[in-house]
Amino acid sequence: SILGNILILLAIKRTRSLQSITSVFIANLAVADFLLAVIGMPFTMTSSITYDWIFGPFWCKLNGMANSVFCIASMLSLAAVSIDRYFAIITPLKYPMLMTPRMAFMLVAWVWLQSLLCGFLPIFGWCRYTYITNESICTAEWGSSIPYTMFIFGACFFAPLLVMFYSYYHILLAARRHARQMALKVGDIATPLKTAVAITLPSADNNAKRKREEREAKFKSDTKAAKTLLIVMGTFLFCWSPHFIGMTCLLFPSCQWPDWFFATTTWLAMMNSGCNPILYGVLNRRFRRSFIEIICCGRK
Repeated sequence: SILGNILILLAIKRTRSLQSITSVFIANLAVADFLLAVIGMPFTMTSSITYDWIFGPFWCKLNGMANSVFCIASMLSLAAVSIDRYFAIITPLKYPMLMTPRMAFMLVAWVWLQSLLCGFLPIFGWCRYTYITNESICTAEWGSSIPYTMFIFGACFFAPLLVMFYSYYHILLAARRHARQMALKVGDIATPLKTAVAITLPSADNNAKRKREEREAKFKSDTKAAKTLLIVMGTFLFCWSPHFIGMTCLLFPSCQWPDWFFATTTWLAMMNSGCNPILYGVLNRRFRRSFIEIICCGRK
């Protein structure tokens, strides 16, 4: 997770073609995942080995808050990326006016403000951070406060998931619609013309054709990027859903699920922070090329 997210940030910094509004959100996601890996995971890993929290109650609260803030920021960053891709593909002509650097800054600010707010609530008395033995982690004591648990579930998991589903559903619809239109155009071109038009305007025709090809190339590029992010969303769902299902189970006194389930779901959720760089490296050609350049230069 640490190395992968550093590669993401270096790739964006070094590669001009990756320096876009979308990359602002991807970089923000990488920062959240990197901080979770540096500040949260080592202590959870140590507790998994010692079967106890050895760093004291004060650090347990701070570490629990850090885990919450960075995990929530990661989830909200994925939602912000989906919003950006939605506007880029559904309203491409308005995209430069809608997704300005200022708007990107506001979305990133929203991600961190909501994350900090939700992370600090137990510090101020709504729920509390404690060491959960069966998960080997300092986190919110979900079963002690039903309102807080439901609030976090709704605001930090269900709402971002709904935004992602809505965005990518309409993106895929637009991609299918565009594919059908292209198929019809190809069919029209393939039909033999019975009448030749004598008067032509080659310059205007060439300009129109070039602009159309540029729009189609951009649409294909944006759609491919959206499909990559759709896989990222699917991975997010796979990694985080079991954790929130277990969290919901703890609200009921009759919940008797085994300890290994909660320990596994906690690490599965954290593993999501290391999956995103791997997915970008495998699925995105520009990131993959930049990763190779960074690694090869490092070896030299």
